[in-house]
Amino acid sequence: MEAVRSFRLVWLLLVGAAARAAGREVCLGTDMKLALPSSLENHYEMLRLLYTGCQVIHGNLEITHLQGTPDLSFLQGIVEVQGYVLIAHVSVAEIPLKNLRIIRGGRLYNSSYALAVLENTGVKELQLRSLTEILLGGVYILGNPQLCYPQKINWMDVLGKQQRNKETHLQPAAPYCQPCPAACGSRGCWGRTADDCQTLTHVQCMSGCQYCKGPQASDCCHDECAAGCSGPKNTDCLACHNFNDSGTCKDICPPVMLYDIKTHQLIPNPNKKFIFGNICVKQCPYNFLTTYSACTRVCPKGDQEVITIHPDGKEMQKCKQCEGECPEVCYGLGMGNLQGVSAVNSSNIGFFQGCKKIYGGLAFLPQSFKA
Repeated sequence: MEAVRSFRLVWLLLVGAAARAAGREVCLGTDMKLALPSSLENHYEMLRLLYTGCQVIHGNLEITHLQGTPDLSFLQGIVEVQGYVLIAHVSVAEIPLKNLRIIRGGRLYNSSYALAVLENTGVKELQLRSLTEILLGGVYILGNPQLCYPQKINWMDVLGKQQRNKETHLQPAAPYCQPCPAACGSRGCWGRTADDCQTLTHVQCMSGCQYCKGPQASDCCHDECAAGCSGPKNTDCLACHNFNDSGTCKDICPPVMLYDIKTHQLIPNPNKKFIFGNICVKQCPYNFLTTYSACTRVCPKGDQEVITIHPDGKEMQKCKQCEGECPEVCYGLGMGNLQGVSAVNSSNIGFFQGCKKIYGGLAFLPQSFKA
């Protein structure tokens, strides 16, 4: 089991580093939940390498099983998490996610929570001073004996209009917590300094405003914004509700083909971009496949993976329609119909029969050979 966990983290580390090389600081997250790593020292080092310089996490941010006083300053650059945030079994006093603006909740912890803070013996402050939006999923904070301030937060503002459908479980405040700074006024706070006052982007808005930077009608954000804004344009958004195209929030990325009204034909769009999460990219990151309009890990049914060579010598992995029957492709451990499976054994080895390619990894452990 420990070997499998280490293997998965190494695999994620390699893929995440490749994704960052695509031009944007986009990193792949993890999906370990509360699993205990085989080496706590290596676990910290892998987290540091995964997220140093990272701004957007394509997946989940899991900060778990960290003891002592490790330097977590590498988390300060993260502004967006597309899955969930899990902070569990950590003994440090502060989690420096000071620039995290939005948790999208594309994947949820225990199928319900976008933010889960569990059983942290030493954590006193979350320092989520920039967090203004949780798009999907609820909040679960429990078992943190020294944690202050989450009870002071206006979660209705963070969770937005859909908060009635989102579960929120908050533990009582720890004893001896300091009050919010006077500078916060009636707002809540994430910590003990004036910089930790909660930023409101929903509850103070004029009627008809989805998001705003203040209570006046002129403070309304553009409809494509999420998490608030600094001005009225779709280039002033703190995050994008749909897609981010080089700093401009749009409802869709520039399409691959355009319609020519003169010839009544589709023509190639020289400014086309592909969808990668909620980001528009000119080229899919390494280890992702280019389909008609998006970057995926697996080709759709009826297509197969091919590698094409550009005139400049660069390779591109893409999906192409099969000529005849497609080669058999299977998912590896932890993917597809093998979610939660840690090793190959007699009950699942049949899934790999006839496979020409496996997306993901395989692990053969002593229990693999038991009847």
